[in-house]
Amino acid sequence: MDKLTEEVDIDFYQDNDEAAFLEAWEEKFGPITNEGIEELYQKIALDIQEKVQTEQVKLGKKYVYQEVLVGYCDYSTANNLFLFGQTKK
Repeated sequence: MDKLTEEVDIDFYQDNDEAAFLEAWEEKFGPITNEGIEELYQKIALDIQEKVQTEQVKLGKKYVYQEVLVGYCDYSTANNLFLFGQTKK
């Protein structure tokens, strides 16, 4: 299985990191449902994966999706998970 077909996901270091992102997202795009959040997170996961692989985004740097700051990006190889925080870890 190659890297592009592996399931990839995102998470946030802390609940307030996620809350800050969702608040900024809803400010720009309006309210989002729980199903919408899951779909959005999958789109972000695929986008950040592609951008890291093509070196458009570097780990440890800010990542912005559709003009909304998601956070500083890190990656957990054990969980195939991109992690975000509002402050640099």
